[in-house]
Parts: sequence; structure tokens; C-alpha cells
Amino acid sequence: MVNRKVDSFFYGVLVLAVMVTLGALFSPAEGKEFSMTLKFAEPGPPKAFMGEMHQWWAQEVEKRTNGRIKIQFFWMESLVKWKDMLQGVGSGIADLGTPAATYHPSDFPLLMVIDNMPYNTTDYWASMMAVIDTVRTDSDLIAEFEKANIKYVAPYCSGEFQFLARKPFKQLSELKGKTFRTHGGARVRFQQLLGLNPIFMSFTEIYEALDRGTIFGYMSPIQLADAYKHYEVAKYMVPTGSGAVIGSAHIGMNMKTWNKMPKDIQGIFMKLTTDFAAHWAEELNQMESNFKEEWITKHGVTFGELSPEDDKFARKCGAQAVEEFLAKQESGGHPAKKVWKHYLTAREKYEDEIKTKGYPWDR
Repeated sequence: MVNRKVDSFFYGVLVLAVMVTLGALFSPAEGKEFSMTLKFAEPGPPKAFMGEMHQWWAQEVEKRTNGRIKIQFFWMESLVKWKDMLQGVGSGIADLGTPAATYHPSDFPLLMVIDNMPYNTTDYWASMMAVIDTVRTDSDLIAEFEKANIKYVAPYCSGEFQFLARKPFKQLSELKGKTFRTHGGARVRFQQLLGLNPIFMSFTEIYEALDRGTIFGYMSPIQLADAYKHYEVAKYMVPTGSGAVIGSAHIGMNMKTWNKMPKDIQGIFMKLTTDFAAHWAEELNQMESNFKEEWITKHGVTFGELSPEDDKFARKCGAQAVEEFLAKQESGGHPAKKVWKHYLTAREKYEDEIKTKGYPWDR
């Protein structure tokens, strides 16, 4: 009887060992037999700057995974509305999308800290790399993404904000009391301090609001204004140099989708994150260097500029808005100052790298 029990025990151990061995050989741990098509909820059109950049990213995913991962795009909010992107990706309706912190401030109180701050960028590549660094290593920000059921897989940078308005103005004082769309976060207070009347709305609603005169103007990056043809309803532009959106509109992946993937494929996505930052920054710099002539000659947009006095005033308002927003987030129990410092320290590191090594695409 004892011998039979012993034999049974060793037989069970043998069977278990064989199962483990076979599992190691044939499981998707190394991803050789793994394949998946991911649904990407894209808010804009395929020919827009963001759409073209995301297509480049998707092509790189497919190429680097040897076709094991394919991306299927659903353009122009056809799968998920931009303002509902967090729920759409978090629930798995879409595997990939562009959840914007400004549309979900209670879900992303810390991402909002680096996303919407006035004058938060000095260089597009350095800023995106600093965001990647912060999102990957700050424990509180990591927890914020985990709670949202989102994996950060690719960065975003809008480009510098510009004033776009229905009619020309020569100085900021002329805008006092006029209604402007705001992106949210610290930029709400920033616009209030400038004397504007900020209201929040989804980016996809701006065109109609400008056309109807519901708003006098808004502050926007060129690549998005161009994608949504705002040059048809906003005929005056003034560059501000007041920073960019660098947290919202990142590519986020449903966490369950991410966890299904083998480690080697996850590693490919992680490496592509930083490569994509370099590609995006290079292309964005090039796009912005060419847009002005086209907007003037092709679309009839008039350009102005801030006076030195107005620029100084705007920067003072921006600094105050940053301090007030940090204090507001801290009062809500969020370690905003720690995250902001983390980002600024990382940004300085990558700015120094540019000085010593140049940009990645020039090396």
C-alpha cells in the first residue's frame, strides 16, 4: 500500500513536470505563436498630423513584432468619442485610444499636473521624454494609471499653444471679458488671470462654437487646429510660446489587453515609446516650421504677435496659475508638487542631453 502511494506521488510529480515543460515550450511566454489585432479608437482623421503619427507608430508595432500585432483604426470618433475615451479604453471597447487627462480630471489628478501647466515645455523631445520618465517611475502616477485600467504606451505633444480668434486684436487688454475655450487644468486660472472668460468644451466642439460666435477664440496648437480646419472660422492667430499639452492624448492601452501580451512583445512596445517620442518631435518641429506660410497664402489667416509687455504679463499670470493649481491638487490629497518636481528634473536631464549629444535623429 505504501509503495503504491509512493509510486502515485512520483507519477503525479512526473506528469506535472511534463505539463510545465510543455507549457514552457508552447505557451505565449515568448510570443512566437502569439498574435492579436488591436482596435485603436482615433479621435481625428487619418490625414491629420496626429493620425499620420499614429499610423507610423502602428506600422512600427507590426514591423517590430513581425506581424504578430496588428492595429485596426476607427477614425473620427467612430468607435469611442474623445470625451469618453478613458471609459472606452478602460472598459475594453477599444484596446487603444487617446484618453485625455483634461476630460477626466478626477481620474488623472497627477497627470493633469504635467499636462496642462502654462509654460511647461522648452523643447518637444525633452518634454516628452520627461513625461515618459515620470509616468514610468513615479509610484503615485503609476498607481493612477493602474486604477484607470490604462497602460501608457506612447507619448504625445501638442506643440506650442497659440491664440486663435475670430477677429484681430492688438493687445491682451482687448480680450478682457471675452469668452475663450480652455483646455482645463491650470490653464483655466491662467486665462482668468489674463482677463478672459474661460469655458470648457471638447476639442471636437470648437469649430461650431467659433462659427456661431459662442466663443471669441481659444488657445490651441497648430497641428490640431489644422486637422479640424479651424482656419475657416478663426482668421487671426497670435503665437504665445505658453507651453503645450504633453499628457493628454497619449496612446493608452487597455490593461487587460496589455497583460495578455507576452513579455517580449511588451518589451517591443516599451522600446517604441521612446523611439516614437523622437519621431514625433522631429516631425512636429518640421510641421510647425512650414505651417505659417500655408495658413497665410492658402487659408487667409492673419498673424499678430504679443508685445514684450504682454508677453511678460502672460508669463507672470502663468507662473501664478501653476502655483495655485499645485496648491489645489495638494489640498485634494494628491502629491502634485512631488510629481511636478520629478517632471522638471527629468526635463532638465534631457535638455542637458541635447546640449551634449544633440537630438536622437541627428546622432
